[in-house]
Amino acid sequence: MKSLWKVIVVDDELLVRQGIKHLLNWEREGYRIAGEASNGMEALDLVRELKPHLILTDIVMPVMGGEEFVRIVKERYPEIEIIVLSSFSEFDYVRSTFQSGVADYILKPKLEADYLLSVLNRTTAKMAALHAAGPEERSADRSLELAVEKLLTGYEADIDPELVRAKFPSPRFLLFGAEMKKAKDTEAKKRFAAELEKKMDRLDIGRTVHLRLKQVADGALFLLNFDPKYEGELLLALRRIAQDLVTERGRGIHFLIGHGFADFYQLGKVYREHYTKLARYCFYLPDRLILEHSHLPNRPDPSPGFDLGELTELLKRKQFAKAFADFQANMSRRAKDYTADIFEFKSLLGNFIFNVTTTLGKMKFEIGPLEKTKYDFFRAIDEAAYASEAIYVVDRFLAEAGAIVEGPQQQVNPNMANLLEYIHEHYAEPITLAEVARKFHFNASYLSSYFASHNREGFNEYLNRIRLEKAKERLLTTDDAISDISESVGYSDQSYFTKVFKKMTGVSPSRYRRQHAAEMRKL
Repeated sequence: MKSLWKVIVVDDELLVRQGIKHLLNWEREGYRIAGEASNGMEALDLVRELKPHLILTDIVMPVMGGEEFVRIVKERYPEIEIIVLSSFSEFDYVRSTFQSGVADYILKPKLEADYLLSVLNRTTAKMAALHAAGPEERSADRSLELAVEKLLTGYEADIDPELVRAKFPSPRFLLFGAEMKKAKDTEAKKRFAAELEKKMDRLDIGRTVHLRLKQVADGALFLLNFDPKYEGELLLALRRIAQDLVTERGRGIHFLIGHGFADFYQLGKVYREHYTKLARYCFYLPDRLILEHSHLPNRPDPSPGFDLGELTELLKRKQFAKAFADFQANMSRRAKDYTADIFEFKSLLGNFIFNVTTTLGKMKFEIGPLEKTKYDFFRAIDEAAYASEAIYVVDRFLAEAGAIVEGPQQQVNPNMANLLEYIHEHYAEPITLAEVARKFHFNASYLSSYFASHNREGFNEYLNRIRLEKAKERLLTTDDAISDISESVGYSDQSYFTKVFKKMTGVSPSRYRRQHAAEMRKL
């Protein structure tokens, strides 16, 4: 019978401990809750008595907190792995526990069965691998892992340079990974990360070696060490890996390729100042599969600031259309600058909703519906994975606000006006929804719903209607062949053109021409 991994749970709240105990069918998954404690001091007695394999511990507790508890356990029992439970406000404490060598951490809002199990399995897999290695190899690998953990979390790493050189014999380093925190399906993320790791294990270029950095949450991150003369070949291989996985990726997964660096001890600085920036750029570049440090798109000119005071004045003067259109245009420009601060971007959207609602209320408009829904809008903006999704929330708000002030903003929608103008200018070209989405920096699926909600018909329906209007005009005013007219309005396939024409008009192009020619002769 397979032995179970022993776990103890340390938290000062009884309900939390009970919740964790009932979150999983522990024994079915290969684990056993061996004990529980309400603070670090009680837990030390349990550790001494039970010798657990794993500890789940809170950070802020009475008598002895998690920070001190972790330090003592790792000093006395380095083979025990510890997973820290924390809230957002306790991140500084979490950083200090990484210096002591914790295996992972879980934010309490994410303490769900699937996610907890994935962290447990990842940690025990690492423990099993270390156990299979020889004592010297386990010690060296663990020392190196601890050094990497410290560097990534902003601490200096005291490690034998010879050990680093033995693991990483080449003079160049690179960070590569998949950023997955915007993806929703936990199981799909695990499968995707496992498949990515398999492909990395098969990477065979020069003396390139890689190390999976296990403690990075919601992603798969690899440190690569390589000979500079193979850099071009390596980058091509990483791009191929990303392309190979593209059919399996779900929305919210992006591949990141950082810039090369020469000093292992600069890993933390490179990670914080460069790699994490690439991850943030995904917010503004939802359709970009690979974000590569040396191949980023050109940045637009800086967007002018938006004056909320001027917005208020426009609203007071009942210039609603201009106020709303100016804001939409400003946000559309801002969303094209992928380096813009995400928090500031979302804050401006939230402040706009707050100011509009407050001002309309002071103007004696009936804002009851907005008051009921504004917090839903705030939450949706905060949870938006991409800039286009956050802007769409504001568009929904404006639809409600417009109804309250008799919908003046419906007269001016710069985003839709620009889209329609582009279609009218390029209808004769083989344009597609995906191409137009890239042109205007939209996500394709978002553009589809956005277009339909603002134009009362879908993108393809609208494009076909414009093309057929142009075709009907040429059928009645020229003697050009049907095939020439078909090509001139954007249809390279005459049979498809005829099919679409007949579907929308009820007759074929040639019959349409004959019917109208006969009517003209009667006049």
